[in-house]
Amino acid sequence: MKSCSSKSCDGTCGRAKPLESNTRCLKAHTRFIQENMMKTLSHFVKAGIFLILILILGCSGLQMQSVWNQKEFKPDAVLTEWPDTVWNEKDGLRFGVMNDGEYLYLAVTALKPEQRRQILMRGLMVWFDPLAREKKSIGIRYPLGGGPRRPMDAEVGGALAEFEFISPLEEGPQRVPVMAGKGVGVSIRGNQESLVYELRVPLRPTSEHPYSIESTAGSKISIGFEISAMERVAGQSASTRPSGGRRGGPPTSDPSPIGGGGRGEATNVWATVTLATPVQ
Repeated sequence: MKSCSSKSCDGTCGRAKPLESNTRCLKAHTRFIQENMMKTLSHFVKAGIFLILILILGCSGLQMQSVWNQKEFKPDAVLTEWPDTVWNEKDGLRFGVMNDGEYLYLAVTALKPEQRRQILMRGLMVWFDPLAREKKSIGIRYPLGGGPRRPMDAEVGGALAEFEFISPLEEGPQRVPVMAGKGVGVSIRGNQESLVYELRVPLRPTSEHPYSIESTAGSKISIGFEISAMERVAGQSASTRPSGGRRGGPPTSDPSPIGGGGRGEATNVWATVTLATPVQ
C-alpha cells in the first residue's frame, strides 16, 4: 500500500495502528486538502480581479463633468459664456459641456485644418445617447455642407439655414430651419485659425420643444462627435482645384480661408458626461 503524500503524515496511513494515530493522520489529510483548496481559490480570485481590471480599463472612455450654466446663453459660436474649466481635448477636437434644468449647451473647436475643411464640406454629426452606452440614438448634423463636388462657401459666420435632427422615433433625418429650431440653436464660425461650433438643445421634449436629447439634469449620457472622411474628386488633386481663369489653365491652390488640404480621415470621439445639478 502506498504511503500518504502529505508532508504532515508519518507514513503509517492505512496500516493497523492505534486510534490516536488514525486521528492524527486524518487531520493531516484534511489540512493538506484545505491548503491546496485555498491556493486554488487564491489563483481564481487573482485571475478574476485581473479580468475585471482589464474590462474596466478597456471599456472606460473619456469621462466629463458638465458645468451648471447660470447665464443667459446665446449659441453664436463666440464662446463668451464658457469658463476655462470645462474644456476637454481628444483627436483634434476641443469641446466643453454645460447644462441647466432645461437645456444642454455644447461648444466644439476643430484644431486641425483638415477637420475644419471636412466639417464645412460634410458637416459635424453630434450624437447623444441618454443611456450612456455610446450608441447613436439621437443626432444633430450641422452644417449640412455641400459634399465634395459642391462645397459650402467657406466664409462661415453666424447661423446657417438648416440642421438635421435624427431620432429613433422618426424614419429618417428631419431637416429643420435654424430660425425655427423650436429650442435647438446652433451656430458655426470659422477662419484660418479656428472653427468654432456652438449648440443648444433641450433636455426633455415638450409641445414647444419636440427636438430633445431625452435626458435630465444629474443624469449620465454619452456624447459622440463624428466627422466623415472626405472623398477626393476623381482627377482632382487633394490640394488644388481648377482655376476660374481661362479654359485649360493650370490649377490654383484652394484659397479657402479655413485652410488645410488633403483627404482627411474620419473622426469619431465619444465622451461619457455627467450632467450638472443646480449649484447649492
